[in-house]
Amino acid sequence: MSEPTHTEIPDTSDSTYWLVTQNEHNRSTTFVPKDKELHLKLKRKAWAIIQASLTKRNRKGSNG
Repeated sequence: MSEPTHTEIPDTSDSTYWLVTQNEHNRSTTFVPKDKELHLKLKRKAWAIIQASLTKRNRKGSNG
């Protein structure tokens, strides 16, 4: 059985994408992507979409 291919970073309820760790000391929950390479690729894709939707003046890293 193969894992589903993700096209965007899913909600934290997706247990096939996230590894959940809980810290009893400070009662926190941390969601860590199981496939860090896929997660980085999806973050870059999302960032590119966000930047493309902004005006040239508002883009991060632009000289305009």
